[in-house]
Amino acid sequence: MLISSRVPSRVPGRTYLRIARPVAIAAFSLGAALCGAFAHASQEAVDEVSRLLEQGKAPQAAKQAEAYLKQNPADVQMRFLQGVIAAEQRQNAQAIKIFTALTRDYPSLPEPYNNLAVLYAAEGQERKASEVLEQAIRTNPSYATAHENLGDLYARMASDAYAKALQLDGSRQAIQPKLALITQIFPKQGGAQVKTAQATATAASTKVADAKAAQAREADAKLAETRAAEAKAAEAKAAEFKAAEVKAADAKAAQAKAAEAKAAEAKAAEAKAAEAKLAQAKAAEAKAAEAKLAQEKAARAAQDKARAAEDARQAAAKAAAPATAAAATAAAATAVAAAEPAKAAPAVDEKKAAQSAAAQEVEAAVKAWSTAWAGQDMDRYLDAYSDHFSPADGSSLAKWKEQRRQRIVGRTAIVVNVRDLKVTVDGDKATAQFRQYYASGALKTTTRKTLRMQREKGQWRITHEGTGS
Repeated sequence: MLISSRVPSRVPGRTYLRIARPVAIAAFSLGAALCGAFAHASQEAVDEVSRLLEQGKAPQAAKQAEAYLKQNPADVQMRFLQGVIAAEQRQNAQAIKIFTALTRDYPSLPEPYNNLAVLYAAEGQERKASEVLEQAIRTNPSYATAHENLGDLYARMASDAYAKALQLDGSRQAIQPKLALITQIFPKQGGAQVKTAQATATAASTKVADAKAAQAREADAKLAETRAAEAKAAEAKAAEFKAAEVKAADAKAAQAKAAEAKAAEAKAAEAKAAEAKLAQAKAAEAKAAEAKLAQEKAARAAQDKARAAEDARQAAAKAAAPATAAAATAAAATAVAAAEPAKAAPAVDEKKAAQSAAAQEVEAAVKAWSTAWAGQDMDRYLDAYSDHFSPADGSSLAKWKEQRRQRIVGRTAIVVNVRDLKVTVDGDKATAQFRQYYASGALKTTTRKTLRMQREKGQWRITHEGTGS
């Protein structure tokens, strides 16, 4: 247990407050609960410094305490005693510094708070002193010295207030009895009156402390209500934010769905156009086949006519005289020459019709390629490329196909338009040149593109893809 004496410290022109200081002979202990937490000063050193202080040899006591603390700077007992010595020597600033450090390092000890409050009161800082005493009481509600000093301090503050009121207005005679009553409980009256005043002050301070505690509880309750209301408002705001996020997500999903539907419609329209192109190409092929058949029929007729002319020539040669042989031969030659242009003209028309049909097939293949690209139909898109296709970046065909999948699949709506398409066909090879318009999201480009194509198993496929010319 803490063994200490309460020695009154006189403040000139003020009331007395009790300052806690160690007993000169008895050991200064912090109690069993703190024995393992603090370093203890040598009992002999504490006793020696205490005896010097009791004998009025404060300077010698201060020197010994300072010398000891240089070797044991963390010793709480000697630090406390050093603060008491500074207070006895009227070195209030130094004492305040020491006791403030002790309250910071050991906030559970009430004694440093008490002595710090006495020093504040000595300097006329009554309100600051009362706050520190209240802290001491909160630290240890049963610490009587702090209650006593707080009562004395409130009494002194009341006395000063009454005296000021009487000075400002001497006609207020009702103040005199109050002032006299406050003066009677000061410690200088002594005896039973002092005890009565102390008991009254203790009760008053306890009542004030209770009132402050009630106010604190009320403030805590209001704070809890405020925080609960704030938490509820935050929850409501979070719910609103979440609802807004859900609404935005729904709107975004609806937009995506509408874009998908629009892309599907565009894909269906392009497919329908490709089918129409293919039907036209087939009709052109059929027409070309009919023209070819007609040309072959005309050629056969011309051949039949030529043979008939030859037979006639041979018959005439046999029947006619040698003089007419030359004329017969010339007539036959004329008949053959007449038949040759008829045979050559159908062959030229047949080649042009075949090239025209092939060009239409190439156009249809290019349109189908762009439609598959815009619709992100990777199977149809990649099938438009030949197994002999060489990527422009020099990578393998498999790696190039994987890169194209990553760049196309999952993007926003893609638009690919083929404009000013020109196709040239040379046997099983063809070249398609056009202006390509591409759009996806914020990206929009127009590029000149050239596709070299080759007929493979009845289908035109891309063997080279270039841009710029």
